[in-house]
Amino acid sequence: MIGWLAGKVVQAAPDRLILDVGGVGYQVAIPLSTFYELQKADAGATVRLYIHTHVREDALALFGFLTAAEQALFERLIAVSGVGPKLAVSILSGIEAPDLVSALRASDVARLTRIPGVGKKTAERLVLELKDKVQGLA
Repeated sequence: MIGWLAGKVVQAAPDRLILDVGGVGYQVAIPLSTFYELQKADAGATVRLYIHTHVREDALALFGFLTAAEQALFERLIAVSGVGPKLAVSILSGIEAPDLVSALRASDVARLTRIPGVGKKTAERLVLELKDKVQGLA
């Protein structure tokens, strides 16, 4: 498992970036919050991302986050039935981490359904499974 990567951003898009680490370019999927923060960094600066390595039988994917709390929230999201890593990144892109924690703790299904890709059943499942598990995050 890869815990974190530190390197220079070679190419960045709102949903992914390529990070040069010692001459090797890693493609890392990121939420919008990470993309926006990286836009503020100086050109050529070294960036450190916390990494979640997702292994499937047909793919190996890296997901990067600027904070350990955001990574922990991502990992709790993908533990919910029906929420994969792409939807989890979409959720973190559609709502700031502190707002997501507040919505989950308050059982605010309406707020969660405003996130692209999250329907009522998924929002209810998120609240049910994560309401008590997100305390202390974000």
